Amino acid sequence: MQDVSSQAAGAHASEAKLKASAARLSVLAAAFLIALKTVTGLLTGSISVWASLLDSAMDIFASVINYYAVRAAAVPPDEDHRYGHGKAESLAGLFQSFVIGASGLFLMWEAIRRIITPHPTAEEWLGVGTMAVACGVSVALVRRLRQVARKTDSPALTADAAHYITDVYTNGAALFALFFVALTGWTLADPVVSLLISGFILYSAFEVARDSVHVLMDRRLPRAIDDKVASVVERFRGEGVLGFHDLRTRRSGSHKFIDLHLEVEADQTLQQAHDLTVRVIRALQQEIPRSRVQIHTDPAGH
Repeated sequence: MQDVSSQAAGAHASEAKLKASAARLSVLAAAFLIALKTVTGLLTGSISVWASLLDSAMDIFASVINYYAVRAAAVPPDEDHRYGHGKAESLAGLFQSFVIGASGLFLMWEAIRRIITPHPTAEEWLGVGTMAVACGVSVALVRRLRQVARKTDSPALTADAAHYITDVYTNGAALFALFFVALTGWTLADPVVSLLISGFILYSAFEVARDSVHVLMDRRLPRAIDDKVASVVERFRGEGVLGFHDLRTRRSGSHKFIDLHLEVEADQTLQQAHDLTVRVIRALQQEIPRSRVQIHTDPAGH
């Protein structure tokens, strides 16, 4: 068991370092995008660019919170937090949903105001070029965040990728609006595009909030996990396992907690039942990555 625990601890430390690195990258990227969009917004006067700047400002604030959240989630269990600190990631995701939603509502209000009172833009082609750069940076960052989120199963990085996806769309919207205005001279294209993209931002905020609340409320894991547990237990049926009951699952950060009662044959000695239980735990942890399994062994008839 000591070797298994050491390997798990090493993998956990490696994943924590990877998540912290990705969170740091998102902060640096957001800082660059803020500087780029500030200059572009001042030169063009485009509401789409200013809206995208607001989104990036919200991004860097959320990313800083996210950076500390993934570090907090990596702290091992202690006397007061026996299940670890993984839910810090979901708290960060919930906070980010409010940030995304606030930026979407502000963008919607400002777009409506600009439709009512049109505002001219300038230096549109310069804006097109800089927003193209912003799009490229955002796309590269989202790809990296999604890659690390999939590898570590991190709710915080999943949320981070979600709100940087909104950045990709706001950058693309600003680019399209400036390009259209530069070609046609129709200045209303700028706020109209901003209004459309604000709806997408609000929907993204809802999705992030919903997923975070599910984790914080200890919602059960997908039924596919139940099927995997049943499949693993079935492998040991010929070795003294009769079945299982009272399966409970939940998630905290990147970790999946699995708790069940394992039914074994009554004629097994205490040591045999213990060894069999340990083997089932190891098989479950191998089959379900980042899982923490607790099994109560019940002899038949008890």
